[in-house]
Amino acid sequence: MDKSLHFEPLYPDVLGAIAGNLRVTIEPIQVAVGIFPRRAYVNQPVEVVAILQNMIDQAVEVKVTLELPTKDPNGKPIAFSTPKKSVTLHMTPGEAGVVRLPIVPIVPSQPAEDIPIRISLKARSTRTGNPVRPPTRGAPPSVLAVSPFKLQVLRDIEFGDHALEGESAVVFFDIAPKRLPAFTQTLKPTYEALWTRQQLNEERAHLIAKIDDARLIAHSFITSEVYLPIFHAVDELYAAHGLPLHPGESRAIAKLLTYTLSDQSDTDPNYRIEDQRWFQTLCQTLAFDETVARQNPGDIAVRHLFEALMYDAILLGFTLIRPRVRVNLGDKTERVHFANRFLKWLAGQSEPDLIYIYLPLVLGGVAVNHIVVAPKDDPWIMIDELREAYRGRVRLVSGDAAEIFDMLDKLLERGEEDLRRARIQRS
Repeated sequence: MDKSLHFEPLYPDVLGAIAGNLRVTIEPIQVAVGIFPRRAYVNQPVEVVAILQNMIDQAVEVKVTLELPTKDPNGKPIAFSTPKKSVTLHMTPGEAGVVRLPIVPIVPSQPAEDIPIRISLKARSTRTGNPVRPPTRGAPPSVLAVSPFKLQVLRDIEFGDHALEGESAVVFFDIAPKRLPAFTQTLKPTYEALWTRQQLNEERAHLIAKIDDARLIAHSFITSEVYLPIFHAVDELYAAHGLPLHPGESRAIAKLLTYTLSDQSDTDPNYRIEDQRWFQTLCQTLAFDETVARQNPGDIAVRHLFEALMYDAILLGFTLIRPRVRVNLGDKTERVHFANRFLKWLAGQSEPDLIYIYLPLVLGGVAVNHIVVAPKDDPWIMIDELREAYRGRVRLVSGDAAEIFDMLDKLLERGEEDLRRARIQRS
């Protein structure tokens, strides 16, 4: 088989491989902030640690500043010794790295819990850059500029689930009831690159080596294996992001995502599995951890490919519903922009919007309802549930959202015709 790479993979999510989803975005970078150790004595050095990830294909200047408190949460005086409260870093395009800022709690500090340390971050690029990573969690790196030991040390740090406050984040630590002798060694801030574009060629080589394995896994993404895990994941995802779904909405979105994982080469002569972001992410994930191949297909889809799958499903959904409605749904550039907007919402960078449920995800799910039929699934039930959801939601919408519900009404009628044509009877 020709294993030449016919797509340009997104850069790996180095930050996610260390801190998971604990991140905030200060465009054009992402950051996760932690502290180590989480509990220290007076006169014991503590490091404020920030994992930084440049999200664009241009160089970025990042200024990191510590804002240290003068009183603990009990109102008692607190003091710190630190060699430098602020550092300025110059990150190359797509670079990920770690900056460590040491501090030492000193007298008159007293034992206390949850002492806040604020980290201010300012990032700027002299040029407008193109994104090289998705705003949500992406594929992990298969190669890093540091040893596995150093990577594990970083993973052991407690990163904060901190909300962004302007351009700053807050972490907390405790001062234990003991005092060490005065610390006399010289401390200084450090920065270490974790991944740069120099690793990209090696990443690509690892990815190419996993294409055949990824194809085998892709063949296992059949409806009976992936639909239910995707259904539950969709339901939980939307609820967690402030948009709880009606049952029919969850079913429709899950059906579109399940269909997106299927081989569409029989119906679309231009279809190439290598063009799918979920497939590219699968190759990268296998390059990082080959044991993923032994996981259940549903677990693979939900745990490793979900955000990439949502992106692909949005683009496919527009394609599916376009011939069925007389509405301008935008060109390819506009659809890609919408898909990226959706991912930014998943990353917590925008407010919930009903459009993220329906256009094109639920609408696309209606279009494939008669094709994606899971065991014990009655596609007619989804139609009934969506009509019920329609009645509940349409009273509260206007403008563009009202137009979406007009499309839904027409697509539901077409969906019923599809079920009759496919001779699918009500259970």
